[in-house]
Amino acid sequence: MTKKKNTLFLTLCLILVTMLTSGCFQVKADIEIHEDGSVILNRTMVGNEFLQDEIEQAKKDVTKNSPDAKVDSVSNGNLKGFHAETNYKDIRTMAKDVNLFDAHKGLNNGIQMKKGLLFDSYSLDLIFENNNDNKDIKDLPQEQQTLAKSMLSDMKFDFTLKLPYPSGNTNATKVTNEGKELYWDLSAALIGNETSTVKADFRIWHKDRVIGLAVVALVLLLAMFKFMAKANKNKQNSSVSANAKNLAILCGMLLLILAGGTYYLIEEQPHYTEQDIISDTKDKLNSPKKNKASDKVSEKTTKPADTKIANTNAASSAQMMDISTKPSTETALGPVDLCLSFDQLQGRLGKEEKPSKLDDSGFTHYYYPDWEIIVANGHVESLYSNSSRVQTKRGLRQGDSVQEILQAYGDPYGKTEYNGSTLYEYQFRSINNDNCLLRFAVKNGVIDYIGSRIIR
Repeated sequence: MTKKKNTLFLTLCLILVTMLTSGCFQVKADIEIHEDGSVILNRTMVGNEFLQDEIEQAKKDVTKNSPDAKVDSVSNGNLKGFHAETNYKDIRTMAKDVNLFDAHKGLNNGIQMKKGLLFDSYSLDLIFENNNDNKDIKDLPQEQQTLAKSMLSDMKFDFTLKLPYPSGNTNATKVTNEGKELYWDLSAALIGNETSTVKADFRIWHKDRVIGLAVVALVLLLAMFKFMAKANKNKQNSSVSANAKNLAILCGMLLLILAGGTYYLIEEQPHYTEQDIISDTKDKLNSPKKNKASDKVSEKTTKPADTKIANTNAASSAQMMDISTKPSTETALGPVDLCLSFDQLQGRLGKEEKPSKLDDSGFTHYYYPDWEIIVANGHVESLYSNSSRVQTKRGLRQGDSVQEILQAYGDPYGKTEYNGSTLYEYQFRSINNDNCLLRFAVKNGVIDYIGSRIIR
């Protein structure tokens, strides 16, 4: 394996994209650039038990291909993996060493650099693309899209750039510390065949040259004042006064030229070309090769082991949902979750107990033996349990005790009395990142019903 195949473990992330449905996977890349242009690159990869073989191989690759890197084993709860720290003398060395910064013809420019008198200008243009050969999530039926995204919701890919000076143009997700710290959430690059980009312009100043320029400007300013004072002092001697005035004017003109030139250098925006690329240039993104492990988990992705919901293709669209399904999200009750397309669900929920009803707020209520489902704009807005057959992600059902609620969910976000029931409420995020409320209505010490709704 060549040095370039370590790919800052990004390539491995893309290979493992279909392996993430059975647990959590987190990747972090932190780049800290110092005033002198030196760089510290931190890389962290942790995953669940299922991913340990692949993560261990990635750790070995980093150790082998980056002998100067300090590699340690780390853990985060039930996730285990490694952290690697590598020091570089400058940005150019880092750009050549790690495939993360590669340029790809027609796609991105990697890292570009223009040398300058007072500072060197850099442009970061990175691309993160999932090149796996599995079916794009967007090509799946709506229900499978929702399930896949919910199972991938624990995936994290954070990219942070810390600069010694404020950045210029950037597409960062978040900018803090007066423009010196940039953060990107690149998780989307690991979900489906999506592409994420990192773009940022920044400068590394030559402090010695800036100080030297400031000293020259100060000398010219002092000289100008000195010659002006000399001219005023020797007014009776026209020759001496005239020479002093001329020298003062000369110093002033030089100071103006210096100030104007400095302003131009600072304000001029660099125009980068292909010749300014300091990264390695590739013809195209590398397509990861499939291995047996990824093939095996790819099968799990399309047929999740922890769900029994039938595929919504033509051959199985008429199949009923398995009510006993244990959901994979906190906002679901059984196989039904918030934000799902009701068209994908209707006809697979069983026979309605009574006709649907449109309320005054424009919400349609559907009544089934196991749920009351409230729909708005074609998607599930709220859910209420009607039987103990449906359960939450943590296994709670109607009839379970208050002690079981507290044991599974901890202290509630809210606890109120309503219509003879005590409501234990917990906040979660939906698969569409909406604020949601999971509610347990308790009567006589046991769960009377469970509700889940989007907070509008």
